[in-house]
This record gives sequence, structure tokens and C-alpha cells, in this order.
Amino acid sequence: MRSKLFFLPLLLVLFSFGANADWKYDLADEPNVDKVSTSIAKEIDKLPEPLFMSRADKDKVNQLMEAVIGEQRKHADQFAQQIDTYGDDSSDENWKTAERSWLTLSSLGESKANLLKVASSSTKDMVAGFGPSGVIQFKQEWYITRLNGEFLILLQIRSFKALIKDIFISPIPLMWAVIKVLFIYFVLTWWLANSKRFIEAFKNAQLEHGTRPPLWMRLVWYISRANRAIAVLIAITLSLRVLSTIPSLSQLIVLEIFTWWILGGSIAISFILEFTYRNSRSSSKEIVALRLSTIRWYVWSFIFVGVILQISQRMVGKGTIYYWISSLVFFWFVFITINVLRKWRPIVFQRIAKMPDKPLWVVWAVKNENTFLLNIIATVLGIFWIFTATCQGMLVSKLSHFTFFSQGLAYLFKIEVAKQNENEAQSQNFVRIKGDDTFKYITPGHEDSTLIDYATDEFKQVSRYVLSNNPAVCVVSGERGIGTTTFLKQLLHKVKNATPIYLNCPYSGYPELIEEFAEQLGLEREAGEIQILNHLRKSNESYLIALDNGQRLVKPMVGGLNGLIRFTNLLRRSKKNHRAVLAIEKASWRFVDRARGERLLFDWVSFLPNWNEAQVSELLESRINQSDEYRLSFEGLVVPKQWDHENISEEDRARNGFYRILWHYADGNPTVALRFFRLSLRRNKTDDSIVVRLFRAPESEELEKMPKPMLAVLRSIVQLEIANQEELAECTQLSLSEVLGTLRYFQSRGYIEWSDDKAKVSDHWYRHVTNVLHRQHLLVK
Repeated sequence: MRSKLFFLPLLLVLFSFGANADWKYDLADEPNVDKVSTSIAKEIDKLPEPLFMSRADKDKVNQLMEAVIGEQRKHADQFAQQIDTYGDDSSDENWKTAERSWLTLSSLGESKANLLKVASSSTKDMVAGFGPSGVIQFKQEWYITRLNGEFLILLQIRSFKALIKDIFISPIPLMWAVIKVLFIYFVLTWWLANSKRFIEAFKNAQLEHGTRPPLWMRLVWYISRANRAIAVLIAITLSLRVLSTIPSLSQLIVLEIFTWWILGGSIAISFILEFTYRNSRSSSKEIVALRLSTIRWYVWSFIFVGVILQISQRMVGKGTIYYWISSLVFFWFVFITINVLRKWRPIVFQRIAKMPDKPLWVVWAVKNENTFLLNIIATVLGIFWIFTATCQGMLVSKLSHFTFFSQGLAYLFKIEVAKQNENEAQSQNFVRIKGDDTFKYITPGHEDSTLIDYATDEFKQVSRYVLSNNPAVCVVSGERGIGTTTFLKQLLHKVKNATPIYLNCPYSGYPELIEEFAEQLGLEREAGEIQILNHLRKSNESYLIALDNGQRLVKPMVGGLNGLIRFTNLLRRSKKNHRAVLAIEKASWRFVDRARGERLLFDWVSFLPNWNEAQVSELLESRINQSDEYRLSFEGLVVPKQWDHENISEEDRARNGFYRILWHYADGNPTVALRFFRLSLRRNKTDDSIVVRLFRAPESEELEKMPKPMLAVLRSIVQLEIANQEELAECTQLSLSEVLGTLRYFQSRGYIEWSDDKAKVSDHWYRHVTNVLHRQHLLVK
């Protein structure tokens, strides 16, 4: 009988095995496991961990291993005879005898697996290796596996007989289980018929009409793409759980192994493949197909291996067969890895060929692309380098959104490029473009200049006040050259419910401002405050007044806010829906804030931020003259490697690196960046081409070591924008002779420029001066 059963398909044998843990231990109560195998299991439990084993413990492991192998051999022969005896006489007594041997062999198999965990490597090689002793153990375990298969088939036959007997006694448990299974499949059929409609309704209600659906909704939508397969998996699992509650069908629970590994694995593969496909749209079709094929190879191999190993563990434990299968699995994965690397090799080296600055080990890999055996190692090295370079680029790209990181990179680049330019300047081949000629290559701003997306949030905040129908007086504060004029003109261009008026505050302050204001309102220039106020009160239309350079109404001295207060009061006394927005430089606004404290004059104060690197780069690029006559080149400007600018040409890398250096030096001020961009233009004497070389930034230790009174004069000039000697003396409480001597000192070093009899910080030194004052805590930039 045994020879006939052996030829049954192995799948049927594995399918039939599956007594769960509870059922197994119930059988262990009657009949009992052999006493020898029980005593061996107890001795194994007393063994310490491998790390704490002594020589005696290791010898005991070897002795127990010999005892387990001997007992397996003895009980396997007995088990074979008992199965034959039961085949001739299927009495309950013969069945219990065979059942006892089956449980004993299961216990011995578990003991053998526990001993292999703590055994030395030499012992493990003898028992589970591919040597002669390992082959003998493999044959013995295979023999026991065959006997287990025959026994489990007989067990299944007895279970079906018991089921039929129970049906004739009381069919209610089976009928109730069948009803529950039918209900499960009724729900499954209903879901399969209506799932598409429910999912589409969920999509329309939550995803398409929602602005930004939460993560859990998108996750539910993503999982719903495999709703049919998931529904079938749940239905099969519930059905097996219901049927296994019947004692005669308890073995069916083993089918969960196949259900979850195969069906669940296929669902997982579908999710992985769809996720990979959605994130590979930018890649070519060849790469996408190869990527999906690689995933299928590995995931399906993992599922197949998982099923085989779990079944092997259930049949004979983690013994020789299990370790042999594990070794074959290792070789299988090595084989498919080599096959996958062979398919990826052309694509990998095509991408490496496009990447500059290869390290030596990558150069070696490129040379051995087609060398037998070495090409496998070369491909692995190429993949590793591409992977690390990609991860590095992604990390640096994320970090580049933080200002401190970009500032650090720009500082390092600036130092390196400055060294290169010093060496290049010694050749005397380049001469700087000066004067108005620079504007031919870097054009000045005008009404039709490209508008850069800047200060969007601040624009919305101010718009809520000045573009409504309610009266309001707001302030926009920013550093000189940050873009306040453009900001104000955007507001005036956008207003629809008021007449826009643009005022540029004169240097002389409030008196001339009132004259210009009267002229803009259609009054005579000599009209005073009273006439302007009456006009505003009687006017049938609302005005939006934008006052640029409002810092000229502010002087950092006692009574220095009179002009600002008078103009603000004039607007508030109009008692109409007139709105005003004043642009005041941040250096002057700090004085207003400290002088007024909580008694502020304005409805809203918005501070314009510094420009980020992308905005400055976009502005500089838009100002380059694109005509052939005035074309400039970044060729020859060697910028150190930038990790976030990998796959671009050398000229583009130099351009981006130079823009970053300008942004860093200007500290986000576009006007400063444009000025030093023009200072970076050079004419090549050999071919008359216009090239870009790093500008020479002003450096002076004298400013850092300058006495505080002299720095106070410099700060007052920055705050007043333009000032004469008397104003500076009043602001700093210094004598006229001291102020005059300080101004002559500044003029001799180029820190200031003169306009008539008034001093102004020169554009060339503006950033350096503000940086020094900021570091000395005398000015907030």
C-alpha cells in the first residue's frame, strides 16, 4: 500500500498536512509521545545560549544529536511497519499505535531543529551539509516525509469517514457552516457586482471635488484599485476559518498558507508594480519595462521560496531538507541576480557615460564593461555609484531649500572660485567692462521687464486692507533695493475700486511731498494741507495712495517722526474710504518702531523677505541681453562641483554656481546682485569676447575696527539715505567738525558719494557697510 501512496502527487501530500497547533496538542494527550523523545526535548531545553556554552555543553549537543538521529531511524522503521499493519487491519488500536509514532517523529524533528540552532558549524555541516553524512540525513528525512505523507492521507480518509458519521447523527453543525460560507460568497458576489459604482462615487465625492484630500483618503483610493482580489482573499480566508471549526475539517486551515502567500503575494505585486510604474513616467519605456520585469522576478521568487520553506518546516522541521532548500534558494537568487545584472548592464553604462567626474573605481568598471565575469562586478559598482549619486543629489536638493545650507555652499564656492580668478588675473588677458557699457549686456529694469514671482504672501496680506472698500493705512518695509517700488506699482495696477496715485517722497521731506500730492490730486501745487484735506473729504471717488521712499519722512533724532505723523494724520482725517500704503526702508522703520512702541500709526505692517536663490537666478537670467551683438559667456568660469547640479553642462554649472555666489554675497538683495553681476563682466583681449569672471567684493578691515562714533555716522547715512552735515550732527550728537572729518575719511575710501552737499553710501560699498553695521548690532538688515 505504501508504494502506491508514494506515487500520489506531492502537492496533495502537502495540501493534506495542516493540523493546526491546537489540534496537534490535543492529539498529544492521547496517545502520548515516546518517553525517550520527551526526555531528549527536556535536555535540550536545559542547554544555555550558544554564547555561554562550555566545552561540556558542546559535547552534550553532539551526543543529543546522535541520540535524535538514532531515535529517528528506529521510529521511522516502526512507523513504516505500523502503517502497513493499519493498511491490513484498520482498527482503532493500530491507528493509535501509528499515531504515537507520528507524534514521536514530529517531536524528534523539532528537537533536531533546536539542536541545529545551537550546534557548532562543523556539526551543522555534518548533519545539514552536502557531504556524505548530510546526504544520509537527507535520505532519512525524505523517508520520514514519505511516511508522513502516507499517514496524513490516511488521516484525511478517517476524517471524512468521521464527518459522514457525524452528519448522520447531527447535520446541523455542517449545515450551519455551509450557510455561513454561502452568506460569505453572497456578500462577495454582491461586492464584485457593485464595487465599481461605490469606488467611482467615493472618487467623485472625496478626491475630484476636494482641494487637497488627506493621506488616508488617497491611501483608500490606492488600495481600492485591487478591491476585487482583496475581496476574494478575504472571502477564502473567512470560509476556511468557518469550515475548520468542524473537527473533521480542521485540517483545511492549512490552505491559508497557500491563500496568503500566492493570492496575497499577487496583490502585493500589483501594488508594487503600479507604484513603480506611476513613479517611472519620466523614464524611457525600455527602463520602465526592465524595472517591472526585475520586480516580478524577485517578488515571485520570494513568494515561491516562502511557500516551499514554510511547508518544509511543517513537514519535517528545520532539518537537513530545510537547509538544503535554503542553500538552493541562495543559488537561485544568485542566478536571477546575474541574469538581471546582464539585462541592466547596457543601460547602467549608458547612464554612467553621461555623468562627469567619475571616480577611479568607476573608471575601472567602465573599462571592464565587456570583460567575462568582471563585467558582473563592474555592473554592481556602476549601479552602486548611480544609486549613491542619485540619493546624494536628492538629499542636497532637499537641503538646498534651507537658506543656511545654500549659504554655506555658496561661501565654499566663492572661496574656491576666488582662488582660481586670482591665478587667472595674473595673465592680464582680461579687462573689466566699465560705465554704461555694462548695461548693454545686463539690461536695466523697465516697465516691460520680466516680473519675478516674489513676496506673494505679503502681497495678499496687504491687498486685504488696501484693495477693499474700507479706509486703511499700511506700511511695507524692506531693505533698500529689495523691490518695494515694484511691489507698490503692482498694488496700484491691481486696484479696481479706487483711483491709484503714486508718490515718490522727495529728499527734502514733507513740504515738497505735500506739493506733489496736491498736483497728483489735480490741485495747484501751492495748495496746502487744508485744501488737500477738503478735497479728500468732498471727493466722490476713493484714492489708493502709494508713497514710495517714505523713510525720507523719518529722521533718527528727537522729533524725527513729525513728517510721517503729519502725513498719516492727513490721510486719517479725510473721513472717506481712502487707502494708503507707505514704503519705508527697514533701517528707518526700526527707529519708528522703537520711538512709537505700542502707539503705532498703521493698520498693517508687512516686511518684505529677502529673495531666495531661485528668484535671484531668474532675475539675473532675465536681464541678460540675448542679442548676438552683446552676448556674454560663462565659459572658462570654473565652479567647484555642486552636488545639486549634476547632469548639466559645464557652462550651465558655471552659470548656476555664479548665480549662487551672487545671491550669497547680496544676501538676497536683487539690486546688489545685479550691480556685482555687471562688475563681473570682462573683455577677453585675444578674441574680444565678453566673459563672466568673479567680481572683486570690497573688503576692508578698517570698517570692522572703526570706532563706534564713526559707525554711528555711517548708520545715520544709511537710515537717512541721503544726509547733509547738519542732519548727521543732529542725529549723532557729534560736532560739525567731527562729522566733517568723518565724512572726508569715508569719501577718501569710497564709502560714500556726494550729491550736491549731501552724502550717500556708495552702491559699491552698500552691502559691505550694512553687513558691518549688522554685525556690530547697530543696524537690522
